[in-house]
Amino acid sequence: MMSLYPRHFLDIATRDLVLAASGSFKSVNPQKETDELEHDIDPHALITLSVRSAWDLLLSALDLPEGSEVVMSAVTIPDMKRIAEAHGLLVVPADLHASTMAPCIESYARAFSDKTRLVVIAHLLGGAFDITPYVRIARSHGVPVVEDRAQAFTGPDAWGSEQVLASFHSFGSIKTSTALGTAVTIVRNRDILDRMREIQSRWAFQDPRHLVRKARKYLAVQGFRSPAFYSAVAGIASITERGLDGFISSTVKGFRAASCDELLRLLRQRPSGSHVALLRRRLETFDRTHLERRKERGELLAHELSLVAEVLGHAQPARTHWLFAVRVNDPRGLIARLRAAGFDATQAATTIGAMSPSE
Repeated sequence: MMSLYPRHFLDIATRDLVLAASGSFKSVNPQKETDELEHDIDPHALITLSVRSAWDLLLSALDLPEGSEVVMSAVTIPDMKRIAEAHGLLVVPADLHASTMAPCIESYARAFSDKTRLVVIAHLLGGAFDITPYVRIARSHGVPVVEDRAQAFTGPDAWGSEQVLASFHSFGSIKTSTALGTAVTIVRNRDILDRMREIQSRWAFQDPRHLVRKARKYLAVQGFRSPAFYSAVAGIASITERGLDGFISSTVKGFRAASCDELLRLLRQRPSGSHVALLRRRLETFDRTHLERRKERGELLAHELSLVAEVLGHAQPARTHWLFAVRVNDPRGLIARLRAAGFDATQAATTIGAMSPSE
């Protein structure tokens, strides 16, 4: 049987998974654990269960009038739109440049109306760009900007632009320096931050056993690092009803919710003290050398592929290649050829996708 190199590695050491799976990250006082880490990160930091949780908290704190419009990068995870609509808001997408994954200035400027109350700019695929021109346009309309850096974490010394109201950072299961969940948001308006904290204080802490179960699952996923093991798993998954893509998606997806109400129920929890302790460890042991190696390999691959395909985000000023995306005429044919050569690839590696306007 041919070995198959997996499409993604979890960015966490097996030792950390073992510690989490054994319940070694313990906290008698989860609120104290959270307060101390927030203080150590930044005076304006807020730790939540996920970026979705932080987005829900921010919208609750802002309490925008129903029917208000939110301009968002046209490519994002669907849940961000679902949460905005659950708050009675209308989402207006701004088209992106494939080369930079940044909003087209013309499309972005046209997206504003007298109902626009908020902007969300997403940095995608592990890259980032200067948001100054987008902030300048938003300010001319009197509208604050939020920066979604869920895919663009580059270390605990870089928490986003000082120009924006808030910067989201994710430590979900497949993210850079994963903590198997949690998020850090820098909220630069003290009143809004205090309201978000007050709202979150009414939420229950997640059962610490949730982290133990999750870590044990990902210990098995860590076996995917072996091409031979991954090939065996892929072969079995491929003949099931869900197929390989469905299996991978169900394995790494953070929130499985059939409705928006169920989604809100799941994300309206505070991370357990043990989960915050794992997040602290991941921040304190952040491996910058590993990130630099990933960047170098991504640049090499981008150069080689640029001869035969369009590499999305190839002109981003800062690139870390968290996700490597190409646009080709025959994606299914390319995936089949790559898998035949021993390299897994997919059109369903992530939940992000193009977004349509709210109706």
